Amino acid sequence: MQVFSGFSSQPEIAAAFLRRRLALAVFASSVGIIACWVTSTPFGLLAPVAALSLYFRDRSVRLVSAVLAIGLAASVAAIFITSDDMRLQAISWATFFALALCIGGSVATAVATSAFAEATGLPARSANEDKIWAARPSRVDLIHPDDRKAAAHAAARAFWTNVPQIMSFRRLQSDGGYRWTETRTDPEYSAGVNIPELIGERNESSPVTSEAPVGRGEEAVRAAKIVEDLFGNGWALDAAGAWIYLPPFAQTTLGKTIEDLNASLGEGDIPWKDLLHPDEYEEVAANWLQCLATGAPFNAEFRIRRKTGYAWARSAARAVRDSEGRISGWYGNSIDIDVYRKTLDALRERERELSQLVDMVPSHLWRLTPAGEPIFFNKRMVDFLGMDVADADRPGMTRLAAMTEAAIHADDRASFENVLALSLDTGNPFALRYRMRRADGMYRWMSSRAEPLRDPGGKIVQWYGLCHDIEDQIHAEDALRESERLLRQLVETLPAMIDCAAPDGEPIYRSQQLRDFLGYNLEALDGSGQSRLYGTLSGGVHPDDLNGVTEQYAHSLATGEPYARRHRLRRQDGEYRWVETRAAAMRDAEGQIVQWNVICLDIDAEVRAQEELLLAQDSLARASQAASLAELSASIAHEVNQPLAAIVANSHAGQRWLAADPPNIERAQKVVQRIGRDANVAADVVSRIRALFRQSAEKREVTTLGSLIAEAHDLLADDAKRRSIRLDVRIEPDTPPVEIDRVQVQQVLINLMRNGMEAMETVPGERAMAICVRPTNDGTVQIEVGDRGAGVADPERIFEPFFTTKGNGMGMGLAISRSIIEAHGGRLWAEENEPQGAKFIFALPVESKVSE
Repeated sequence: MQVFSGFSSQPEIAAAFLRRRLALAVFASSVGIIACWVTSTPFGLLAPVAALSLYFRDRSVRLVSAVLAIGLAASVAAIFITSDDMRLQAISWATFFALALCIGGSVATAVATSAFAEATGLPARSANEDKIWAARPSRVDLIHPDDRKAAAHAAARAFWTNVPQIMSFRRLQSDGGYRWTETRTDPEYSAGVNIPELIGERNESSPVTSEAPVGRGEEAVRAAKIVEDLFGNGWALDAAGAWIYLPPFAQTTLGKTIEDLNASLGEGDIPWKDLLHPDEYEEVAANWLQCLATGAPFNAEFRIRRKTGYAWARSAARAVRDSEGRISGWYGNSIDIDVYRKTLDALRERERELSQLVDMVPSHLWRLTPAGEPIFFNKRMVDFLGMDVADADRPGMTRLAAMTEAAIHADDRASFENVLALSLDTGNPFALRYRMRRADGMYRWMSSRAEPLRDPGGKIVQWYGLCHDIEDQIHAEDALRESERLLRQLVETLPAMIDCAAPDGEPIYRSQQLRDFLGYNLEALDGSGQSRLYGTLSGGVHPDDLNGVTEQYAHSLATGEPYARRHRLRRQDGEYRWVETRAAAMRDAEGQIVQWNVICLDIDAEVRAQEELLLAQDSLARASQAASLAELSASIAHEVNQPLAAIVANSHAGQRWLAADPPNIERAQKVVQRIGRDANVAADVVSRIRALFRQSAEKREVTTLGSLIAEAHDLLADDAKRRSIRLDVRIEPDTPPVEIDRVQVQQVLINLMRNGMEAMETVPGERAMAICVRPTNDGTVQIEVGDRGAGVADPERIFEPFFTTKGNGMGMGLAISRSIIEAHGGRLWAEENEPQGAKFIFALPVESKVSE
């Protein structure tokens, strides 16, 4: 409770005292601040501290004292940790805080004691008055005896009704007399009852009297005070049920007097009609009339109407009988239970909602005793089983055993009983899948779980369980497992090796075929200190193919592009076999890669067949070339032989005509003419043959050498791979296009590349061929084809027709190649390559230079 007192006399004295204290505080603060400024020390601040202490009360005293104590502790600590220059200042501040604590505490205590003396009229406590202070009067003792009961009632009403109470009473003064004082009593917490403020007023000018209320005897006054001291509202009715007493507080709360309430008797109703809620009137009236007729005790709970609305109350009444046993009246008591009933209604509503929730949950809920006996099934479970808990009772069997036998599938009954018994014994949660019998006799799969409810001591009070129908889930899982089995069987029976990898490329699955091919499982790569991916590549891919595989694999992982490459992979027996690996990313709905699916095909037989085919094609090409050359030679011989034979015959004829006597000059001249004619025929034949190796300028086109070299690279890629030769191509970015016969120049390039690959067949070590294209300062573009073979002993003779360094060569390739390049206005030559091998270079003009 908080009590605020104000005296109705001598207000000017209190005001003058406050003005004097305020003036003293202002003066002390001014003097202290000036002294602090003049002396450059903190001690001048003691005066403001003492002045402010005049206003400190309770919590503020503790707060300021705590601040000063912290300052004192910090200053003392600074004395020991600061330098010598700062130590004097720390000592000065420590002294200031100590004095401030003493002065502030003394002033605040003196002010508080003086305030108590002013409020009570009692002398303030001194140092030698401990016994008097221990025997100081309480607040109730300061109130006039005739007013104490009313003050106590006001405090009680404030506590129970949450209504502030204002009342006037006489307070003891220091001179032994009493003075009227008005107080306001506020409750410290709300009791939750909605009642308006009730303010009791008394005229301060009314005389002080101890006379008894008019119209009442001493016994009546004593009885009324006893009733008013009861918890709740005491009331009385006569034998006919008319009100004869109702506490003033109740009349004020209800807004009705006794006469107002008894008025309803004349209308044939009970005197409570104006107080009761219409919904409860008939029931309460019938109960009350029955009690009036029989004298039975009256007990009822109903809503009663106050000035602010309806509130629940519990009323009880007992009949009072005279010496002859006749009912002379009724005494009753009404207690406010509005908060209780509203709380109870809220709990019932919550219980109804929870009960409805339990029945509406799409699962079967149940409860067991600590021993495992069923005590509750929700509506869904009752409907499913076709019986409630009590329906499972059988003579000679526990309810749990009977329920288990009736509802659990025979194949699952033993596991159900064992798992449940283990949970009941250990208190561990229960979880099991089993088949339960439905009301129509069908068994459906259920997933059941249960948890124990424990009291504060940890003892199990009961078990709460949930049983969820998973029949559809079981069928879906079976279908999923069957689908997974079929897919796994499909993967394992495919004529390919399957691999699955995480988004970062780490393998997570390998088919049995791939595991058999490599000779180890994925788990064998764990614990090696390197990733599964690196362990697979480094341990399985051929060293000559490893760089290309890792680079392309890294590119696909970084970009998400599909992966496709042919390389050699080590089998478990140590043999390297050609495989073709392809990988594609599997993405989710947002396009994020969730997995890489990889297929690996063994193409070793195919590659070997292709190599043999290439060899056969090469042999066929050489045979065809030889046949073509033989046919060409025969054609040349045939075409040239005729004019040469004619020349020989005419030469002999001319010789005879000149040897005749006399010489036949005319005939000889004709023969010479025929010889010239036949020589021209032979020249024409040679010219036509030369035209076969040279095309006219009209068939040339502007071409970029990059595309030309790319086509040649693709044509020879398989042959290079078969020979284990790496092809390196480097084209300068500023290389201009040239005007050439694309077919002829490409044939030259292929001839040079093929010669280089053949030259490296018998050379050990790394095999590599470099093709480099770059522009020069003389207006040409140079193409270099370098190998790492045995080199060229005579760089000039190799371009002569029919000169060859190969056992099966014809010696025409380089000669024809030089003639083609020279026909384009360029030149072809050979150089030594560093550190080994040969380098063939041909230059083509940027502008067209057709040879004549």
